[in-house]
Amino acid sequence: MNNFRLLSTKTLNHQQRERILQTGVSYTERNFISIKHLPFSVDPSAYTLIFTSQNAVNAVFNQLHFTAKKCYCVGEKTKALLEEKDQNVVKMEQNAADLADFILKNDQNSRFLFFAGKQRMPHLEKLFSAHNKPLKVVEVYETYAQPKAVGSYDGVLFYSPSGVESFVQDNTFDKSICFALGNTTADALAAHTTSIIKATQPTVEHLIAAVKKYLIHKL
Repeated sequence: MNNFRLLSTKTLNHQQRERILQTGVSYTERNFISIKHLPFSVDPSAYTLIFTSQNAVNAVFNQLHFTAKKCYCVGEKTKALLEEKDQNVVKMEQNAADLADFILKNDQNSRFLFFAGKQRMPHLEKLFSAHNKPLKVVEVYETYAQPKAVGSYDGVLFYSPSGVESFVQDNTFDKSICFALGNTTADALAAHTTSIIKATQPTVEHLIAAVKKYLIHKL
């Protein structure tokens, strides 16, 4: 399988990288986006908090130190990171739409504060608005494209819509198989290609598992 050329559109940690290299592929990684934390001023003590990314968690706790009464979040890694910060995570879902649906059905009395990125999908906010549910949004980080021409690869790993849009500025998909971390990333890819394989859950580990499954069945 060492003739299969695989590109990751962000740098992975050592353990994740080793899992990919164990498949025998020729592996390259490049960061196609960068994250900048934004200054903000808010007292979270009166709110129930919502996080939909690890980036938001890191941005918030880089500036503030507190323990919320309760938090809702998207993703296992976001939940684990919040718990590392001694936060009380009462519910985790795999995507923002499912999380909003759970909150709207099960939490009628809280005041909600959503720590978000400046560039984000509007699913959660639209659902709250449709149900006339107040939601305070605080933008705590911004995503910047880092486009670069990288040539042709047999497979490309994508982690966010921002990463997709940065990649397409200087590259085409040709015959590449695109591996998408989650629904919103797959939707962004669908505007450019039909060769998309989505991870069964939105974690890097499940994305790597999707690559391994593809290699076993297709090569």
